[in-house]
Amino acid sequence: MKKDRFKYFRFFLSVSLLAICAQFFTCSRKAEDKPVARVAGRVITAGEFAFAYEMAPRSLTGLKNDKARQAVLDQLIDTIILARQAERQKLDNDPLLQKSVDFYTRLAINRELYLKHVRKSVTVAEAEERATFQQRKTTLFVRHFVSEQADIARQVSFGTRRLKHTPLFPGARQVNVPNYGLSDRVKWSDVPADLTDLLYNLPVKQNSVPFFDGRLYHVFQVVEKEREVLLRENDFLANRESIHGVLRRRKEQKVASQYVQQVMDPQNVTIKAAALNALTAHIWKNRPTKNTPLTQYISNEEINTISSDRRDFLNDDIAVFKSGRMSVADMLLNYKVNPVKISYKSERHLRESLTNAVGMYARDWVLSEQGKKERLNRRSSVIAEKVTREEHLLARKMISQLGRQFYAQNPDTADASPKIGKYIADYTKQLRKTENIKIFTENLMAVKTTDIGLARKIDFVAFHTQ
Repeated sequence: MKKDRFKYFRFFLSVSLLAICAQFFTCSRKAEDKPVARVAGRVITAGEFAFAYEMAPRSLTGLKNDKARQAVLDQLIDTIILARQAERQKLDNDPLLQKSVDFYTRLAINRELYLKHVRKSVTVAEAEERATFQQRKTTLFVRHFVSEQADIARQVSFGTRRLKHTPLFPGARQVNVPNYGLSDRVKWSDVPADLTDLLYNLPVKQNSVPFFDGRLYHVFQVVEKEREVLLRENDFLANRESIHGVLRRRKEQKVASQYVQQVMDPQNVTIKAAALNALTAHIWKNRPTKNTPLTQYISNEEINTISSDRRDFLNDDIAVFKSGRMSVADMLLNYKVNPVKISYKSERHLRESLTNAVGMYARDWVLSEQGKKERLNRRSSVIAEKVTREEHLLARKMISQLGRQFYAQNPDTADASPKIGKYIADYTKQLRKTENIKIFTENLMAVKTTDIGLARKIDFVAFHTQ
């Protein structure tokens, strides 16, 4: 069967709230391990509290310091005791819940894999920082030629063929350079990471070798450079931390891409066109109205509709790879837990969005299996995150059950929302009286609430459709 190959190249990584939430036990420092509270045998650490505080709504963190911290801690304690009650009522015997816990555990394993193979391997030398500082103080005037054909790009590179200048990016500032014509006025921050060295090290008025971005061939010519004459040491020192961060991120992205490719290439991830087309057709048929954004998330209601209306293909494989398979049902579960925006611009764009999402979920699964081989699932941070995730999911199930109980007892209640809230709060308050809760106030007040060190996810490199 004919295979179509899709390649996705991303220069920068967006971190969603869900991705951040999967990372809150990033480092294991002694200060983070101090207990701020204990519920029976379950310890709430300073690190766990710090993350919860950072993500808490302003309605809580806007209170006075001691009250804000106590309010956030109370939320954590309530979650734990509701989860414990859900276990007593056997609500944890839910396959969907266990699959969700497994998914979050795999994200935690992938974080550890990233730290081990990417972050810890990257260093930034002072010489690199100084070179980047000089580049940031240099403006380039660049002519840019682009072609779909490699032989034409080579001719341009050799100087045997001329092409019209094409702006490097939309909105690029155009200037007329004598003897050369229109050129782009380019700052260091305008240049994608993989082009920085190429452009800034290219001799003036010399054509570059063809650069292939996966779709087009590019040839560059720097016709002029404009440097700041006086570079002050104090200026470098004031910007050094910022420069270091940018260089580290760029290096990590490169190392991460190489590592993912190394792991994923042998897997030969193949997305099955039949299942992909059926899913695309169903979602397109039930797409949002024209009054809604063209790019948005698939709602849980729509996913539930697919699961109930199209049981005929839920068990069909939508992705297969060397070490496993993913059904349509697996893909939809992954989407519920880790949603990505989908394009409704056209049915083709929708299909490409779903292809990318399936590839990302397959990648995360394969990487987590690699992490298990390296026993990263045994690390204390992964185990702690698994416990916390399960608690949150169980607490939500317990709250849903309490809501059903309220309606069963009060079937004719109008405007029930505030009454349900009070019913759940009263129920939780009674549970607190039966639990052995201890708060370590000194440790609680000493917690530094920052999100420093949160690890980034790794981006998917390439896969193909069959």
